[in-house]
Amino acid sequence: MDFKFSKTKMAEAEALLKIQKEAFQSDLKKYRDYDTSPAAESLDFFKYKINHSFHYTIFVDGKIAGGACIVKISDTHYRLFRIFLSPGCQNRGLGSTIVSTIEKKFPQVKKWCLDTPKDNARNCHFYEKFGYKKTREYVINDRLTLIEYEKKVY
Repeated sequence: MDFKFSKTKMAEAEALLKIQKEAFQSDLKKYRDYDTSPAAESLDFFKYKINHSFHYTIFVDGKIAGGACIVKISDTHYRLFRIFLSPGCQNRGLGSTIVSTIEKKFPQVKKWCLDTPKDNARNCHFYEKFGYKKTREYVINDRLTLIEYEKKVY
């Protein structure tokens, strides 16, 4: 499997948004979070993120397979805002490769943060194995509570 991680081009926005919506569709149905769900995001906001964050396209075997959005909070504090893969590329070990690639790409970062649904044990375990620690929880609606994670790099 050939993996490539490169800065997103605006011409990739529609294909990436389609993959993002597919990747998060089950969460949208489960949590009914129509305000902040990646599956309900507009193309305009997606393009805004490409222009105002570190946005990357993930290619697997030469085809667009997903994306990653990283937001700079300060010179040494960044947020993994979103990582997504097409359903056909999930559960193949790519998540570990993506997180490792991101962390290596930003060696100046001393603190990473992210959030994920509290009831998604698989995601929680995934981030915890990379050294992320729970820092707080916050309620989005009566179906969805997010856990905020933080990782300090020494």
